[in-house]
Amino acid sequence: MACYGLLAVLVDGSESSMKALRWALENADNVIAVFLIDERAFKGLNEEMGRALERFMEWEAELLREEVEEMGAELKVIRGEGPKDVMEWAEEKGVDAVVVGVTSVPGFEDVMYQRRIESHVRGVPVLMIPSH
Repeated sequence: MACYGLLAVLVDGSESSMKALRWALENADNVIAVFLIDERAFKGLNEEMGRALERFMEWEAELLREEVEEMGAELKVIRGEGPKDVMEWAEEKGVDAVVVGVTSVPGFEDVMYQRRIESHVRGVPVLMIPSH
């Protein structure tokens, strides 16, 4: 029996994000992998570079979609201004938690990283899954 009904997992193709996705698939009835096209990355780029970056991000999302669907989840692509928009989407969707793969377990040495994540959390818990 799964511990969660619906989890959202931030994915970017990194080993830590894919490990978090595998964990979520083992612990939830339903899982949505979320790929963020962070519009902050386009600031300051000329039009041609902006289009090239957007095409690259869309291509990256499609590669991830194939892998995510093979694993048994669906992929949601969100365009927005970083974690704030992901958390707003998660709250509207009614997910039980947002899962994030991290390269180390947050502790005293990572307190600033943890605070950056917490600053975007509203009504949705964030679960951090260490990659090792």
